[in-house]
Amino acid sequence: MKTALSGMMALTMIGAAPDAARPERGGLSPYLNGLVDQSGRPIAPGRFAGKFVLVNFIFTGCGSTCPIQMAELTKFDRSLPPAIRAKLALLSISVDPANDTPRRLATYARTFDVDGRRWSLATGRPADILRITRAFAAMRPGSGDCNFHSSEVRLFDPQQRMIQRYAAAPLAERQLRADLTALATRS
Repeated sequence: MKTALSGMMALTMIGAAPDAARPERGGLSPYLNGLVDQSGRPIAPGRFAGKFVLVNFIFTGCGSTCPIQMAELTKFDRSLPPAIRAKLALLSISVDPANDTPRRLATYARTFDVDGRRWSLATGRPADILRITRAFAAMRPGSGDCNFHSSEVRLFDPQQRMIQRYAAAPLAERQLRADLTALATRS
């Protein structure tokens, strides 16, 4: 399915899911239950209301793609015009809830100097993380190894519907910037 956006390339929507509970159809909100941020605060669905949201999956013990992706996303976020930044939130979800406590995520956030007012690093109970990683197909099926998680970045619109997936190793910065610019100027 495609969504045409006047004045820019069409954004490819994720293939239709068989049930409405998938993030492609039902939005981001249902998957936030049980998650807490780097400050230990629950991530309420309203936190991202009216914002575009970039979602990625990480773990603090990663020595390869996660730190590179965090650095690229931090640089990208800072490079956006203030009007677009005001319409954007970021959510990095840990795939390693056994090790990535809020305290560890807070340290990780400081390492990359993320804007904690707009960027949440999330963890939760293993069952909550399993639920969200399954819904987003963020882990290789049958693998419990954190190293086999998706490095894609997903873009959600202000209604919290997933509208695009981007390569993130390296970050598809040019396309992401073009899409965010076009979308943010319309909203």
